Amino acid sequence: MKRFIMLMALLGVVACASLASAETNGQQQANSDVARSSSQALSAMVQGRVATIAAPKSPVLKQTSHNYIDQKGNFAFSMDAEDLGLSAGDGGNTFGVWGMGSYTNFKSTASGARYDADAYNLLVGFDWRATSDLLVGVAGGYGTLDLDKKGWNNGADTGSIKTDHEWTVMPYVAYNITDTTIVDAAFALTDSRYKDNDGTNTGKYDSTRYLTNIGISQYYMVDAWTLSGRIGYMYVHGDMGHYSRGGTNVANPDNFLGQLNLEAKAAYAFSNGFEPYAGLRYFYDTTTSVTPVDSDYDEFEGLLGVNWYASDQWTLSVEGGASAGRSKYESYRGQANIRYEF
Repeated sequence: MKRFIMLMALLGVVACASLASAETNGQQQANSDVARSSSQALSAMVQGRVATIAAPKSPVLKQTSHNYIDQKGNFAFSMDAEDLGLSAGDGGNTFGVWGMGSYTNFKSTASGARYDADAYNLLVGFDWRATSDLLVGVAGGYGTLDLDKKGWNNGADTGSIKTDHEWTVMPYVAYNITDTTIVDAAFALTDSRYKDNDGTNTGKYDSTRYLTNIGISQYYMVDAWTLSGRIGYMYVHGDMGHYSRGGTNVANPDNFLGQLNLEAKAAYAFSNGFEPYAGLRYFYDTTTSVTPVDSDYDEFEGLLGVNWYASDQWTLSVEGGASAGRSKYESYRGQANIRYEF
């Protein structure tokens, strides 16, 4: 009888440990995915701005006349690229301001870490062409996360993880080694406060995430086509706060991610100022704090977008992307941008 009681007690301890492990694994996997998805989205937002600003322009878009203010104070706004006067990266306007919104949906079907998440980011930025070859800028913004858990902790946790707040500041720089070779770098600090609900109780914890993203791009101009390739590396480290939820202490280990990224893109310029493009990105996790689901360390992202050079001062852009290839994980995102140069 004593042996039976001891056996039952041991099974109870193992069961409790199993539940705690499932909860921790779900939390850690979700934290890792949030850091990766958010950092990729922020990097894509700023990389896109650098590419639009510093990259060489197709000869189809480079004209000689400029918009102007006439003697009566009326702004002569051109809607045709034949009247634009776009610079090739080594001339034109000195300052630029821009705003961008981004939406990302990402989800996991991994056992113990199933979820469906929506993330929104809003960035505004200002940059300065310090020299004909050097661009420096800074962006700041706000983000939200709404992650719905799908039966974590063996089905006991059907709650959510949401942001109380999330602020980001992100300086960036680009340097034209040649007219067609550009080095870019961005550094971000994101301060977040999350609410973790298990369906009954709620706990709050803080997160401070540091991001570094560097890369080099090469462009090839072929008539109206612009072909480009980029190789880069991103490193993210997140300091996660431990917290209490319903009287239970929840361990929340820090997370980190090192990721190699490759990109190939093709754009075609039309004389009306529209420049649609398509691209393919490849991501490979070189170092992670959490082993990916099924030890799958890489993924692809296909993207489609269009830049509209409405004038030599105004640029509007939209882009969409979808991930593929990472085990039991998928992601879709969209972003829109408006930029004014002076």
